[in-house]
Amino acid sequence: PPIYPCPTVGPTVHGLPSVSPPTIPAYANFETPTYPVPTSNAQMGPDPKLHEQPKLPLQNFQQKESHSTMHNAPEDRNANASPTKRQGTTKEGSRRSARQDQNPGVRIPPSAHTVEGISQPVDPDTRPQEQNTKHKKKSLSPKKVRQRKGGRTSPQGNPRVEPEDAPKDDLGDLRRSELVESPATRNMFKEFYRSFRSKEKLSFSTAEDFALESLKNKSLPTKVHWRVFLELADLAKRANKFGEARRLYRHVCQLQPYASHGWLEYSKLEEESGNIERCSKILRLGLKYCELNENLMTRSIKLEEKNGQPNKARQILARLKHVGIDQVWRTVLEGALLEARAGNDVMARRVLKYLMHHVPWYGPLYLEAYRLEKDLGRWKDALAIVERGLDSIPRYGPLWFGAFRLCEGLDMAAAQYHLPRAMSLVQRATKCISRELVWKVHLDAAQMMERIFCRYKYEKATSQDGRSDIAECRRRFAMTVMTCPSNLCWKVWLAAGRMELIFGRIPQARKLFFRAYGVVPDKGKATTLLECARLEEFVGDVDLARAILCKARSETGSDWKVWLESIMVEVRCENKSRAKSLAYKALETHSGTGRLWSALIQLCYEDGVQIQSRCLKHALLSVPKSGEVWCEGARLHLNPFLPTFDLEQARQHLTFSTRFTPQYGDSFIETVRLELLTHWLSPVAERLAEEIKLKKPTNFDDLNDIYDVMRDSFLVVVAATQRQKTDLTCDFIHLVEEVRQKLHINLSRMSSVQSSLSLRCSNADPNYGFLWFHCREGPTDTARDVLERATKTITEEMRIHAAVHVAALVRWKLLQDGLQRDLSGLQRVGNKFENMIQKHMALLESPISGSDFATGIVALNQFQPLHKMSPIKRRKHLFGSDSLLA
Repeated sequence: PPIYPCPTVGPTVHGLPSVSPPTIPAYANFETPTYPVPTSNAQMGPDPKLHEQPKLPLQNFQQKESHSTMHNAPEDRNANASPTKRQGTTKEGSRRSARQDQNPGVRIPPSAHTVEGISQPVDPDTRPQEQNTKHKKKSLSPKKVRQRKGGRTSPQGNPRVEPEDAPKDDLGDLRRSELVESPATRNMFKEFYRSFRSKEKLSFSTAEDFALESLKNKSLPTKVHWRVFLELADLAKRANKFGEARRLYRHVCQLQPYASHGWLEYSKLEEESGNIERCSKILRLGLKYCELNENLMTRSIKLEEKNGQPNKARQILARLKHVGIDQVWRTVLEGALLEARAGNDVMARRVLKYLMHHVPWYGPLYLEAYRLEKDLGRWKDALAIVERGLDSIPRYGPLWFGAFRLCEGLDMAAAQYHLPRAMSLVQRATKCISRELVWKVHLDAAQMMERIFCRYKYEKATSQDGRSDIAECRRRFAMTVMTCPSNLCWKVWLAAGRMELIFGRIPQARKLFFRAYGVVPDKGKATTLLECARLEEFVGDVDLARAILCKARSETGSDWKVWLESIMVEVRCENKSRAKSLAYKALETHSGTGRLWSALIQLCYEDGVQIQSRCLKHALLSVPKSGEVWCEGARLHLNPFLPTFDLEQARQHLTFSTRFTPQYGDSFIETVRLELLTHWLSPVAERLAEEIKLKKPTNFDDLNDIYDVMRDSFLVVVAATQRQKTDLTCDFIHLVEEVRQKLHINLSRMSSVQSSLSLRCSNADPNYGFLWFHCREGPTDTARDVLERATKTITEEMRIHAAVHVAALVRWKLLQDGLQRDLSGLQRVGNKFENMIQKHMALLESPISGSDFATGIVALNQFQPLHKMSPIKRRKHLFGSDSLLA
């Protein structure tokens, strides 16, 4: 189990106050897991140490800080002071306080406008000790204690600012008490906020002037001034004034360090600016003031995990060891998810089991435990967790729908195509689930039956058994319509139309789609028209599909999906020139849509690598955080026919792609291709290049020498993989058997790489992508299942075309050593490579070209007309990429 040591050094941030490190508690040396989990299944009762709350004597205010578990006593506190004695205030400090009452408006000090800039630390514990010891110590009367704790008010009704030489504990308590606002104060801020937002609609400068005027004219109490500065900081951030935003966020943290909002927003600004280390320090400093704040701890844990430092995240979780689970169970849940994402499923399972015992009423907890077991392939354990959750909260909908997927998968694995488990669970759900979700239960039942029919019973559609299944599916759709809310009926009509389409009832499908169009709200019209266009393309009427899409573009031009579907229709008709013109026109309106840029980059392949690279650069300038665009850049560097073939550049592009858009599944499938090239074929290419260079002296600046090495490598791999006779010289015949063995050994060593990639993909849980939907057979498939299926497909295709990939790898390695890598030189080498492949095409199993390697799966890159596909495959090709009703 992981060990969570407590941090011993307090973080500091440039321009923010530093805090002394807390006293290391006695539990810093761990001998047991820091998560308060039972050591056996029998010990599921609460640990008395975990729920032991500290005693806070109300009659002794001065002892509150020393006994509280929320704040550790600082090391620099005066040890000689009596527990019942505190420092009093001086007359001079009282006079300063009275002057501040007369002008309660807060102004950012000049020092806050510099980068270093914030005044002395707001935490009284960080103030030099000499300021606190120069006055005589006085014991405070109960009346003064109440005044300091609750805060005096000025004649204008604003909270009174305490003098700077006030006792440290009292000033800290005063700042915390300011977070509790009276109803009058809340109403005043609400009025300001409404006016501020209305001014913001006019212009940012108008809103800023209004906020500054509100700070000066005493219309807001001093205790909420930090909220005003927080709004001003957000305004400056959205106006791209990042320097001003930083200064304002610093001032917010100075005015009210015990409010987590300022620390959170400040950290978001630094993270978005790329200052990850500074963001981490800000969060850790915020946790010094808000020690058990859930949002700060969760964000800190995720940030450290994102930086690849899970041990630091575990250090943050170590603070929860002796805190009652009822206070920190959400943060402990985040720790369990951290362990699950790190692959430590044993610890994650123990923590989730502990939480399910202590927090049985929280539905998402069961959902996370169910997903963990399902992802690991332990479907029966996942079903047991779901049943346990349904016993505790029988009306929680997501658990029921998760149970449907589990039972459907178990029935399919047992070849029970009548779905006895799933249908029994459906009957239970209609009696227990919320009435608002009954319609979705019937819809799920209908779609389960439809999927089973399409996968296993389509050939028996005319039999008695097949007709009864079709009738039952229609009955479920009818029950869905009867129980569905009126504003969602259009989705049910579309789902029923898809069902009739696969059963071959085209007129009925058209009627259902037309009925959906009649009741759909305005925001769903584009989706309905897309379905109608796909229907007409399914039956072969492409002209009518184009007309429907033209209508959709004119009526709902703001939806980028309409433009994308228009482009894809032309691509499927092999009319790429019109598809490209539609892509350019779409980007005039939707220049920030990555999927449109991705389609345009693919369409530019026939124009040459220079045009394609230029289009990629424009796309990255327009949408720098689009995972789809970065994935297209990786494909440019993974195509063996292109002169831009480069594994290092491809890895960099795929890293950005999976980080910016983790839900895009094609990025992970392309990563599979990259890992196979790196760990399977690249060692073979290195060995061949070294051996051939020993036999033939090579000038790396001579294209003819590079061509000879590529040709010999190509012929060796062809002889090793396809066992065909080649015109290979006798000097390299001994390499054939060696290459054959290396290919087998290197592939067997891929398991560790595949395991790491599978864990990353499972954590991201992708849900769309052309390659992803091709490898996904149904909703019951997990991310690991889809990736494993893609790996098998790509491995088999790469085995067939191993000679092409090895020759490209040899070319890449030789170019790294010699020829200058300008685009014109690379283009000449690429032309020679393509000529070599064409010359020896008879040695390959099938004719290939560069377009066959545009994406990771060769079979999908080869054009196949829709009318030659089976109805099941045609439906998946047209409708499978839309998860509207999944």
